[in-house]
Amino acid sequence: MTDDDVTTRPEIDTAQRLTALADELGLATAGQAILKDTKRRLAEGILRVLIIGEIKHGKSSLINALVGEQILPTGVTPTTGAIVRMRSADAVTKRLIAPDGAVEELDDQRFAALAKGKETAAGVIEATWSKEQLPASIELIDTPGVNDINRLRSLLSRGELPGADVLVLVLDATQALTRSELGFLRDALVAVGGLGVDSGARLLVAINRIDLVAEHERSLISEHLTRELKALLGSSPFELFETNSKAALRAPEAGGHGVEGLAQLRERIRELAGDRDTILPIRTRASLRRHTQLLALNAAIQARALSLEEEALAQELAAVRGALAEQEVDYDQLRARISTAQAELLEASRARIAAYRSELQAEVLGQLERSDLRAITDVLPAAIRDATMAFTLTEAEELRNDLDALTHEVLQTHGEQARRRLAQATILLGFRGPLVHLEPPSTTIESGTLAVSIAGTLVMYFGNMVAGLLMAVAGPLATMVLREKAIRDLRAAAHREIPRALVSSFADLEAALTRVATEQVAALEEHLVLANAQLGEQLVAILDRAASTLRTKDEGDDRHESDDDPEAPRTNARDRLRAIEQELEGIHAELS
Repeated sequence: MTDDDVTTRPEIDTAQRLTALADELGLATAGQAILKDTKRRLAEGILRVLIIGEIKHGKSSLINALVGEQILPTGVTPTTGAIVRMRSADAVTKRLIAPDGAVEELDDQRFAALAKGKETAAGVIEATWSKEQLPASIELIDTPGVNDINRLRSLLSRGELPGADVLVLVLDATQALTRSELGFLRDALVAVGGLGVDSGARLLVAINRIDLVAEHERSLISEHLTRELKALLGSSPFELFETNSKAALRAPEAGGHGVEGLAQLRERIRELAGDRDTILPIRTRASLRRHTQLLALNAAIQARALSLEEEALAQELAAVRGALAEQEVDYDQLRARISTAQAELLEASRARIAAYRSELQAEVLGQLERSDLRAITDVLPAAIRDATMAFTLTEAEELRNDLDALTHEVLQTHGEQARRRLAQATILLGFRGPLVHLEPPSTTIESGTLAVSIAGTLVMYFGNMVAGLLMAVAGPLATMVLREKAIRDLRAAAHREIPRALVSSFADLEAALTRVATEQVAALEEHLVLANAQLGEQLVAILDRAASTLRTKDEGDDRHESDDDPEAPRTNARDRLRAIEQELEGIHAELS
């Protein structure tokens, strides 16, 4: 790929646009990362291979074996306490690259201390290998163990995930795929955008220390891992390699099952590097899509912050600093809280739906016995429709309020996206649902109403979920009255079909609300995973930017003509944030 090809690629332009928007939101660091990652993939053509796994599973040994040189420290105690970036060069080098770009050459002792986490320093720890085991287009990243007692190490490890192109999950053959490994892999897949064709990311699984397992048991381990990974990944592809990294580094020519598995893993990475002109553009677009989502979430949080009074915003900012910026974040605890809260709010919603359906059914069946035929055919269907509509609006609002509260609990702040979607839904208050007409002695319905259930499922999403739900409820009821053509059978048919129709309709309602909650929770979890190490920093930055706007209002900044309109800075800023969100939506659509 030539330099001209790179500079004319639309992804470079998109990355620059996102960087500018990130700067405008006060997220300069995030913007720089977006542009840097895009250029690494497209301008440098570097395929990033991230080595992940629990402590003491042999990640560092595996990397040493892959490059054919003893570069990273290994031992009987955890030896990776920091992220180490590795690339090919003419000679082995070890250095520390400071945030300002200054380079410090490291001797073996200092390098080992930094790599093990016994010393800390700002910047990136970098090492190079000199043998030709892997091509120069490969970048290997050694990460701390995901179950390290130092939570910050795990946090930093996860912060590298969105930039990965290939994930190499290192498992111990004697205890393959623990619960924490499954949880971390789930996070990793969220961060890279999955393993489908739209993501381009690849997953390679190294079952290390295979020599410690009896030969007749190895197939059982592979079968177990295949079964568990398919349950997590579905149809997404992955590849298994049975490796013995220590033997492969010590005596690669000796051969053996694990040594051959290591060689196969190395060759597969070489093949992926050879296919980087196909993989990296896909990875770039997937990464940019996810960055647009993250920026949009931050813009929504900042927009809501501008609706607060300055004192309230200051309190929220202090809460964010205390909970997310100045303290270590226990992500496992947050994820557990999200999962528990989701289950609780959905269970409460299901209970309300069941209670209302039972109450509505009892009332409707009671009215059947007291009403004349005209009331049954003309009044009752409209009453059912109106009552269901009112309940749907109330339930949707309650669910969104619960989700908004959960977001605030996790982030110590929240955006206005959920509230905005609710406002859009209330626009549909004038919609009265499909009209059902019953004409004696036969039952008929307006043309097109038969398709109402199908149409209802198509429009059932955030923006007009209420309309979709109402149409889905009305559909089975319309079908019910069509089944009987004679007026004399209408009451009997209603007794038979109304309970069945209500069960079906409210089951659809429950499924729709569950989908809404799942999508909102997924967005919240994605925010945690994508922002990760910069989560506190980003939240503080965007709230600080909002606070600065409010201070401008109070100080009477002439640039906003605040003497004439003291609310102008707030209004202008909110309008601009809406415009940013719309622009990000457009970018996301372009990338898709």
